[in-house]
Amino acid sequence: MKKIVLCSAAILIALSSCTHRLTDFTVISTKNMPIGSGQPSNIVKADKRVVGKDGKLMILGIPLGTPNLKQAIDNAIESYPGAIGLADGVVKSTGWFALLVGKTGYKVEGTPIYESKEGNFTSSKLVQENQGTEVMVFFHEVKAGEKIADVAKNYGVSIADIIKWNNLTSTEITKGTKLKVLIK
Repeated sequence: MKKIVLCSAAILIALSSCTHRLTDFTVISTKNMPIGSGQPSNIVKADKRVVGKDGKLMILGIPLGTPNLKQAIDNAIESYPGAIGLADGVVKSTGWFALLVGKTGYKVEGTPIYESKEGNFTSSKLVQENQGTEVMVFFHEVKAGEKIADVAKNYGVSIADIIKWNNLTSTEITKGTKLKVLIK
């Protein structure tokens, strides 16, 4: 019995982790946001929360790099297609250590915000598909030199789906074309 207690204590001491809440925020972004530019904008808040992380490994308690808070924010924003920032969120410092190896980093969580306007993309509310699944509908305006593969990658969808949603006959698109994009 004494060995089990000692083994359990050793495991608890050797394996530890911690999370510290650094700050809460109303709005945070590393992207260009149209706030205070004198032109009307329609910033819309999404219905789901996202998380972004950035971390570096540690050996014997020595970090093998520096975690980047900006990268954690970017990872959270870019996990939601079309997002330009996060609202109502929190930034945390995270870390764990197990015997010789550990990890330290940042975790950013918030609700994505995006701009709904003509010119880049227009977003609508959640709509119901035939299967009852809720999807977000975006209307993306094609920029000069942009290819259908670029649009698909930006929104995390397939080229075939963009072709189907827009009744296209080829993958060729031209500047100014408005493409319908569905995000589940």
